[in-house]
Amino acid sequence: MTSTARRLAAQLVPFLMAVGGLIAGRLVFDTTAQHGANLYWQAGAALFAYTLTVALLGRIGHEDPHRAVAEATRALAYVLQAALAGALELLCLTVQLLALLGGGIAALAAAPATT
Repeated sequence: MTSTARRLAAQLVPFLMAVGGLIAGRLVFDTTAQHGANLYWQAGAALFAYTLTVALLGRIGHEDPHRAVAEATRALAYVLQAALAGALELLCLTVQLLALLGGGIAALAAAPATT
């Protein structure tokens, strides 16, 4: 396996574990909601399901469960950070575009009428 493929696998596997944990957490959250559990119980059960799923997937992959949970959560944090940075960048570009268009329209509107 080349170094690029190894590096990609090292980043992709924890993310896939985290996605599996999120799916399990969502299923448990919905199940506890259908049974009328309190919101705190729903969130706690979903967090427990996420942690247990990622730890079990780490054990299947012959990895330390604590390290698997830490790497999966870190991968989710990186994805969230990139999404927020992209949204902020898009917001800044939109504000700049609106300022550019607003300035151009204001310059046209303020032009004196010639006779």
